[in-house]
Amino acid sequence: MFNYLRLIIAVLILCVTPVWAAEKNPSPFTQKDLAQMIVTQLGWSDGLPKEPADRDYLIILGGRRTFRYEAEASYNPKTDNVTVAQYNLYGKFSGKGWLLGVSERTAANFTVQLPIGGVYALKTVAKGDGYIWNVDGKEYKAGSTAGAFKEITVGTVPVKSGVTTIKASIPPQGGIDYFTFSAPDYPPVQPFAGWRFKEHLTAARLAEVGVSMMNAYDKLPEVQKDVPATLAAVDAALPTQNAAPTKISYLGAFSSQSWLRADFRGATIQIPLKVAETGIYGLRARVLGQRVEGDVNGNAFVATGKPYLDVAELGLFRLDSGENMLTLKLPPMGGIDVIEFTRRGTSSEDFMNLAGLSGAPDRVVTAAEAKIFINRINEKYRVRK
Repeated sequence: MFNYLRLIIAVLILCVTPVWAAEKNPSPFTQKDLAQMIVTQLGWSDGLPKEPADRDYLIILGGRRTFRYEAEASYNPKTDNVTVAQYNLYGKFSGKGWLLGVSERTAANFTVQLPIGGVYALKTVAKGDGYIWNVDGKEYKAGSTAGAFKEITVGTVPVKSGVTTIKASIPPQGGIDYFTFSAPDYPPVQPFAGWRFKEHLTAARLAEVGVSMMNAYDKLPEVQKDVPATLAAVDAALPTQNAAPTKISYLGAFSSQSWLRADFRGATIQIPLKVAETGIYGLRARVLGQRVEGDVNGNAFVATGKPYLDVAELGLFRLDSGENMLTLKLPPMGGIDVIEFTRRGTSSEDFMNLAGLSGAPDRVVTAAEAKIFINRINEKYRVRK
């Protein structure tokens, strides 16, 4: 009997010890844990599906706000009196097909998942006139008299994140290919090198995420401030028909052998930007034109220039090692001479000093510390509010 009791006690000890050890040594807090914490703490979880995958968190944190939905993949086939067509009679279509209405007015009920809420421009590629779109109880009228598919602006609509139901009243023989919600992107919330969900969260990576939440890259210390790197547009720009080199000097001083000037139609100039190391770069250009628009790797900017060649600030951008693309939309008779680069410091110490974190950059952060840090950032700075 005594031996039997000893056996029971031994078994209990074997069962309890692993549990106690797990409680004493919890798994280190990971970057994925931080990503999930941010989405929850900042109230962004409504944009997640019922069973979120890693990609769903990355979409929300990435901040991109152009979402496209194929009509044939979003309607309700059980209730909607429409047909999925697959012929090109009205022009090319995207996806597997497009929705064709009937000989009288009918309706399609679309259900979509919107990861990030906000005020969006709603557009559709459709044919037919007299559409009525109902979004969150408000109606928007749109249409086209063209006999083929055409992009139609429906309106500016406020939409909440999460599952959204949209009802489209389709005119007789109308057709819808797809529709989009688009709004200005938010700065991404992420470590400087991007998310690596399986890795333990270190103080350096937490600081980088904090700076991205603060959108405070412009407060990182400047390097190459006094001697910026330069690139002559006339040497680097891709060929274009609407701009040509010129050496006229009465429109302002230029530093290259010549500068590019648009004709009376204006011009879109594409200039590859090659950098040796990924970093945060300040870009400015010597341009002619009171308003110059463009983007760097898809991140838009608007620069204010002058009616003569002068330096205009384009903004602060992340450039990855290798080739990046600067696109400039010059106004009629506008021009560009050179692009100048300055760079911000992006060491672990730079990020930690700006974010207010101390200790070794590679120390592993706990969940409690991360939670306090995120709350502090959210209370002090405007994070997508």
